[in-house]
Amino acid sequence: MSLRFRLALSASAVSLTMPLGSAAVAQTVAAPSTTAPASVVEEITVTSQHRSENVQKVPISINAYSAQDIQKLGIQSSTDIGQVTPNVNIALSQGAGNQPIITIRGIGINDENTNNAGPIAVYVDDVYLSSPASQTFATFDLERIEVLKGPQGTLYGMNTTGGAINYVSAKPTDDATGNLHVEYSSFNTWNIEGAVGGPISSTLDGRIAFVKNNSDGYEKNALTGKMENGANDYSVRGQLLWKPRDDLKVLLNINGGQIDTRPAEYGHLGDFKPGTTFLNPTLCSVSQVRADQCVDIFGYTQGKGFYDGAFNKQAHLRVNDINANLRIDWSPGYLALTSISAIEHSDKIEPEDTDSSPYRELEINWEVRSTSFTQEFRASHSETKYNWTAGVYYLHENLQQNQPLALLLDFDQFFGPGSGDGLAQKQTDRSRQVTDAEAIFGQGEYSVTDKLKLILGGRYTHERRTFQYQGTVAYQDGGEGNFGPPSSLLPAGVAIPALDDGEFTWRAGVNYSFNRNVMAYASIATGFKSGDFNGGFLSTDPVQAAVQVQPVPPETDTSYEVGIKSNLFDHRLLANASIFYTRYNDLQVFSLVPSPAGPLNSLTSAKAAHNFGADLEFVGKPITNLTLTANVGLLDTRIDTFAVLVPGTSSLQGLQLAFSPHVSAFLMAEYKIPIGQDTLSFQLNASYKGHQFYDSTNDPYLAQPGYWLENLRVSYDFGRFEVAGYIKNLSNLHYWNDAFDSTSPFGFIQPVVGTPRRFGVEVNYRF
Repeated sequence: MSLRFRLALSASAVSLTMPLGSAAVAQTVAAPSTTAPASVVEEITVTSQHRSENVQKVPISINAYSAQDIQKLGIQSSTDIGQVTPNVNIALSQGAGNQPIITIRGIGINDENTNNAGPIAVYVDDVYLSSPASQTFATFDLERIEVLKGPQGTLYGMNTTGGAINYVSAKPTDDATGNLHVEYSSFNTWNIEGAVGGPISSTLDGRIAFVKNNSDGYEKNALTGKMENGANDYSVRGQLLWKPRDDLKVLLNINGGQIDTRPAEYGHLGDFKPGTTFLNPTLCSVSQVRADQCVDIFGYTQGKGFYDGAFNKQAHLRVNDINANLRIDWSPGYLALTSISAIEHSDKIEPEDTDSSPYRELEINWEVRSTSFTQEFRASHSETKYNWTAGVYYLHENLQQNQPLALLLDFDQFFGPGSGDGLAQKQTDRSRQVTDAEAIFGQGEYSVTDKLKLILGGRYTHERRTFQYQGTVAYQDGGEGNFGPPSSLLPAGVAIPALDDGEFTWRAGVNYSFNRNVMAYASIATGFKSGDFNGGFLSTDPVQAAVQVQPVPPETDTSYEVGIKSNLFDHRLLANASIFYTRYNDLQVFSLVPSPAGPLNSLTSAKAAHNFGADLEFVGKPITNLTLTANVGLLDTRIDTFAVLVPGTSSLQGLQLAFSPHVSAFLMAEYKIPIGQDTLSFQLNASYKGHQFYDSTNDPYLAQPGYWLENLRVSYDFGRFEVAGYIKNLSNLHYWNDAFDSTSPFGFIQPVVGTPRRFGVEVNYRF
């Protein structure tokens, strides 16, 4: 069935149910409070438009998760929401503790270099995290998570073409509150979280929260006998809220964390037929590769099982993050004024066993240090018939990368002394990127009638970015371990121009309330992402290298969306739907292109691309204490026009965007049984991701067939305590989260494997 037919069918279903008030945009619904009737679907209050609103009244595509949702769905990392949110993918291409590849409605960029932040903005308490290395973190002591789909900029500090994710932490309160979470699960995995807060004086409140994770891991290393893909990290957050007067609030938030563990290991699947030579190898079929029937250039095959391997590199991944922000809210009368000042520092070194084998085929050390400062000022005002928000924003970031790599260092061991001369090599790869961005933005809403509201917003963004690069290559000369003098990878006389980009973007919308429970909306929004640089790993071919260092132009888009949101049958059913179409100009596309010296980094632009799809959601209580949820995302993406920029690479025209399955879904059933004052709850949920490619080239070796993941949780809630047991990945499905093609010249595919089935128990205490 074609996507367009599915969309037409969905639209017909919406129109047929119009008397029931069919609806828009998915959002997970908070568990009922103690005062809400058990038969009512409760809604979440969000601040996606910088004011508190019922999510059903917000005329944009938004998925919102309350603190109770986060707990019962087992969301413990910023990457977990990709499994429960249709049309959203979050992949960890280098494993836990590393930067995420975030795509919303197929829009993202699967670039491992840290200098490209991508078209999805990640915020914590309205503070933009500029470095992708800092966008993977533990989600602890949160009040809410909000996922906004489509271009964002008229209300947010950073302009984005794909969407935004905002994590909202629990704030200090005038009453003493706290919680403790202790969890133990398979692979000797521990998770301990806690928070406590309350009044310090009559004008000062405080809160401190922490999380500690430990795990042995689920992948066996045949060389050491130890487990891999484990965890050892902690995070701490401290907040002080000062309220010297009724119209003034000052919030200081300081948080930081550390990761110190072995880097996650890739799978290693050879794709050369055994017995063929590296000079003229015969490539295996996709099915043979997935069955682990083939070998790499050194004749090695993983052959140890889906979660096993042999990894020779033993150094540790270390990440240190520290952030501080000061928020001032002042309401002197007519205006509400907000100032948010933030500084963020991230320091990471990952000594990666890139080939995930016992031999030295390909090894990279990823080191990045980033320091950024952001400042945002906002003013807003609200009346019965209108409201508006306006602001200015500034970002300064200094980001440095050091990414040395080595290729085929063990070549002589397999093909004779001196055979690696002129082939085995060591490269240096250093860069420094400095970004300054300024913006002025605003949005207003005006009620023409009690039912009809008009929305108009605009933003001007200006960004300046410089990129400095130093890279060398030294080839083996005189046998294994001996290398000639290094030479520059960047050809003499080739300059890297600075970027200086500016763009005006806007949003126009209308929403109509048929009654207090049914609202329809339509909008047109534009977005902007400034030009960017290839972050490193230049080709040894000087012609290719000279093109690689040239920046790509800015990315812009225009998005059209219509939707309807409804709350029906005395709040027993939420039925929401939206249909969208977005046209992209100069869409930034990253791919790894095969070359004789290894996969070639290619950051290019698609002159024209589009996405088209729908977000559907239904949350209902057909009977008291039973909640059923069905969220579905439909998506079609395509690169319409593509100009080949790097010599030797192929056109991507007509191909599907990476991480954009045609169908994704999240289903959940939860049933609660009252036992006196206590509650016994059963929850079964399942998420589905349709067939997708993990690379913009639509490489069949990097395709993931559609798959379901099921989770079961049973809990008993009594007084201030909850005890729960769960099973994740109930069917113990073997699947990939991401994959890379290193066929030329290494002869292997690198899948990032998903976690196996795991059992766990948890105890929660709150006061």
